[in-house]
Amino acid sequence: MLGQVASAEQLVRLKSGLTLRGSVVPIPTVNQNAFASASTTAASKSLPIWMVDDGLRRVYVHKNAMVAESNPIEDLAQKLTFYQPAPTAGRTVGGIGPLMGVSPFNNYGQRIVNIRGTDGSPISIIQGIKEINARYATIEALRGNPTYQWESRIATSSIPADQLKNLFTRRIDQQDYNKRLEVVRFYIEAERFGEARSELEAMLLDFPEQTRLATQLRVLVQRQGTQLLAEAKLRRDAGQYKLAIDILQNFPLGDVARVTAIEVQDAIDSIRGKEAEAKRLLDQLRQQIRTLGQAYPQHTLLAFVDEIESSITPDTLSRLSDYTRLGGVDTIAVDNRVALAIGGWLLGPGSGLQNLSVATSLITVRDLVAKYLGSSDPAERTAILDQLRQIEGADATYVSKMLPLMKPPLELPAAAEDPIAKGLYRMTTEFTGRPKGEYAVQLPPDYDPLRSYPCIVALGPVGASAEAQIDYWSGRHDPAVGMRLGQGDRHGFVVVAPVWTRPGQRGYESTPREHAEVLAALRDAMRRVSIDADRIFIAGLADGGAAAWDIALSHPEYWAGMINIGGEPTNYIRFYAENAVHVPMMFVFGEIAGSPVTLVRIGDAFERYMKSDYNAMVVTYRGRGPEHYYEEIHHLFAWMNLPTSRRKAIPKSIETVTMRRGDQFFWWLELTELSASVAIDPFLWDQAESRNKGKVVASVGANNEIRIAQGPSNYFRVFLEPSMGISLDQRITVRYRSRSATLDFNGGLDFMLEDVRTRGDRKRPFWAMVSIP
Repeated sequence: MLGQVASAEQLVRLKSGLTLRGSVVPIPTVNQNAFASASTTAASKSLPIWMVDDGLRRVYVHKNAMVAESNPIEDLAQKLTFYQPAPTAGRTVGGIGPLMGVSPFNNYGQRIVNIRGTDGSPISIIQGIKEINARYATIEALRGNPTYQWESRIATSSIPADQLKNLFTRRIDQQDYNKRLEVVRFYIEAERFGEARSELEAMLLDFPEQTRLATQLRVLVQRQGTQLLAEAKLRRDAGQYKLAIDILQNFPLGDVARVTAIEVQDAIDSIRGKEAEAKRLLDQLRQQIRTLGQAYPQHTLLAFVDEIESSITPDTLSRLSDYTRLGGVDTIAVDNRVALAIGGWLLGPGSGLQNLSVATSLITVRDLVAKYLGSSDPAERTAILDQLRQIEGADATYVSKMLPLMKPPLELPAAAEDPIAKGLYRMTTEFTGRPKGEYAVQLPPDYDPLRSYPCIVALGPVGASAEAQIDYWSGRHDPAVGMRLGQGDRHGFVVVAPVWTRPGQRGYESTPREHAEVLAALRDAMRRVSIDADRIFIAGLADGGAAAWDIALSHPEYWAGMINIGGEPTNYIRFYAENAVHVPMMFVFGEIAGSPVTLVRIGDAFERYMKSDYNAMVVTYRGRGPEHYYEEIHHLFAWMNLPTSRRKAIPKSIETVTMRRGDQFFWWLELTELSASVAIDPFLWDQAESRNKGKVVASVGANNEIRIAQGPSNYFRVFLEPSMGISLDQRITVRYRSRSATLDFNGGLDFMLEDVRTRGDRKRPFWAMVSIP
């Protein structure tokens, strides 16, 4: 199947905006099981799947579903080769078990790898680097006792700088100017500019007659400066303004070109300019409030301006866009302009609110709503609702706009924070107050509760700690700099790591308990941390990858995407393929992980998603076994940062399947019970006489009518909000078979606030609910 001729290096742009680079091989199927592959090839002459091979990894995508265009591109120019005592014969490694340990590379580019064989026995193999380029190193098993035939690839970026330097010093003739220059070119192509600069500076000392090196060094310093500027902009765009300013103000302006120096100043101005604009607007607003006299509550309004001043950042300045545009227009009444500022801060840009009485009342509404959402006392919540009914601005439309802009209603307890690792909280049941849903959470640097942050729900292997998942996604805490230096922190992600396993658990068990632990942890985190509900990704390693895969398919309404690193498909996953159409998915595996190897063993599961209406990518690392593939981390964040990586809009039509208790809620439809003919207990899966998927079909139609066409239940609840295509100021009718129920929405806040308090989703609050029958 992989015998097709590969094209030259291509730059493949996907419809999502992601780009892939490598040779392209069209293939008929991702399933490499011999029988399936043969039948597919015989039945079809089409090659619907593209395998993009960049030398390190092979990425499989459905061409029509995902590829936008492909163009030729130059291949990597610089590669270095090294002699290694490779065997001419030996046992071929066709599949391997988990990695048990890896030694550092020695000065000859050799290391010892300890793996578990497919029969469970430990094996030690000596490997050596035989070729390296900017993207990957090719390593092969060396002569030993016994001898193995095994070639694999590792990312060049994963090799520590000192090990590379020692290899080049030992294996590259230090008196050969051209060979040394090849090393510099290699570093530059790998964008390891610091190492390239060190090598070039050493060459200036060793080859003083080569005057061109000084010019090349200046060019290299400029590229290093450009890289530093890009890092400052990345931190700025992630909401880390203090860190960005620190980088920019300490920028080596004297070492870079004038154009770069101008860009640095522009980046500083993009932050400082917004701070100055905010000060100007608030000074103007205070003056306008004072001119109103006693016609409006001066103390309340001025106190509110003080609140804005203490909270405003470049992120929240946009809330005042209406006031920025019209606040200084003298033809508009002063009270209308003040209302624009207050309404904009509470309801967001474009609110256009010009009634100051209503705007002032919204301050009280906001405070009462926050108090309700943070209250655990039913009597107190009832009293708050009574108060809200008496206030002019306590309207569902206003409150739905207000909710996403508020601070989370609960705080993270100070006692739960790690005393050393800033921003790390361990939320045990002592702090959550609930029997389920323990988790650890890491906040990004310069965390601001008024900014919405993307979130990774990280599930680790059985036996791994929640903190280990924080380390994987956000990087280890570095006491020397007082922060983490991993990709989650760089890109401004919140990482939530649920404690999803029970004591003594040996693997993922596909139980409602595990799902409940994960979802309870997420909901609690959403009530305490400013998480963007449209950018929540569920991800997992090994058993945690299987859990992430299953939970994503069982509850597709929550996720912007799913990442599975090495998790095997379990029983329900193979039956829930229809649900996967709603969730973008990324799978990362080793090419020879396990026996049979990955695409032979579980290629059929991936094949279900290689269709025109799915968004799935399968990545296999060449010659690699079961690992955590940290080299993939940059690709994963590039995927999660795409503008298209967002939770899908609430659908007007629902078509899903279910066959497990707990998998009963889909967007706006809940099955309050599940038919016994469909529900299978995960512990009794093998004993089940039949395995029938329960199909769930419902849609929003014309005339404010919602029809439940199919569902393995006799009892349903339909949750309502305007974006699903209904008008809440008219009667709503829900039909299921011969039964129907109606609702005339009274405009109250009771259901909306309780929904947000329990689910934690402030972006998509439900306004009302209809039960049938």
